[in-house]
Amino acid sequence: MILAGVGGFMDAYSYLLHGNVFSSLQSGNVILLGIHLARGQWASSGHYLLPLAAFFLGAFLITWFARYVHKPGQRRTHIVGVSAEIFVLLLTAIFANRLPDTVVIAMMSFTAAIQLSVFRKMKGQPYTTTMTTGNIQASAANLANAAMGAQPNAAHRSWDRFAVALGFGLGAFLSASLVPFLGQHAIIGGVLLLGIILLLLLREKPTD
Repeated sequence: MILAGVGGFMDAYSYLLHGNVFSSLQSGNVILLGIHLARGQWASSGHYLLPLAAFFLGAFLITWFARYVHKPGQRRTHIVGVSAEIFVLLLTAIFANRLPDTVVIAMMSFTAAIQLSVFRKMKGQPYTTTMTTGNIQASAANLANAAMGAQPNAAHRSWDRFAVALGFGLGAFLSASLVPFLGQHAIIGGVLLLGIILLLLLREKPTD
């Protein structure tokens, strides 16, 4: 739920402060890119291309790292991934006022790609923390299965996925609440959420 909060936080922050662009929701950026290209607004297309490229690069690098550099250990990969997110978002908080919107969004898209690539399952079930459509659908489907008595743990899975979707929305709410007071530095709220996650991971008993 906290991870999903980070996803919602970043998207709300980038949308409110950096040109109505989503940092983690790349489907939205692809749509906006298509709209601008259709209108012949070639110059502004880069505003959406760079975040897409940064997201691609982030997903590539963390996957490569997990497979070839830090081979065993999902927990270790989680710790490295969250640490990398914290580092990049701290840079964002420090330099956001001095960098173009496109660069700031690219940094956050890179971060979102790491999170999406590293955290892929919850209690053995696939889920996402940087978008919420799939989580809402899965919550509804599991609730239907629970109502029909089709699957014994469906009700719990429905709640789990609903909690993730709720966390995403609460993260966006927190971001929108901090922006009027902290402006560009509001992203530090996302850093604090990631800090909580990192502490929980470090306290977790190693199983690998």
